[in-house]
Amino acid sequence: MATKNQGSESMSSHLVKTVSPEERKRATKRTLLDMKQKLLTEGLGKSLPEDLVPSFDIGDEGDRADKERTHEVSILLSARDKEKLLAIEEALEKIEEGTYGVCEECGDEIGSGRLKAMPLARLCVTCQSRIEKEIARQRLAGKRSPQPLISEIEEEETY
Repeated sequence: MATKNQGSESMSSHLVKTVSPEERKRATKRTLLDMKQKLLTEGLGKSLPEDLVPSFDIGDEGDRADKERTHEVSILLSARDKEKLLAIEEALEKIEEGTYGVCEECGDEIGSGRLKAMPLARLCVTCQSRIEKEIARQRLAGKRSPQPLISEIEEEETY
């Protein structure tokens, strides 16, 4: 019986489904569009003053309606939500350009696990970590009061 179980385990490991880049692109695009829809839906719960509704004279009716709706909701969204909406739009553009998933800092590919967890990631783990360490270092340096160097004290005393 042990042989039968081992055989089925090895057989199942050979049945790993591979996802094509095109399928991954469609899934990512769906995820981003769902995120955008959620933000817009939450924003539509608020009311927009009539004088802030713009008129759009570009594209077909569908494009105009989408742009108008996005504009109206963006006025109502918090700054944080606006940044997220902008990041979603940029990610969607990158998908169309074929540059989605490429680190903006080093140009290496961002890991699929990172993109799955954070679809709006712009940096690979290495670059993100380096930038976060630099920011922490700058904050720490800003908290310390700068102590004059001995040579600076001596120069001040000679004047």
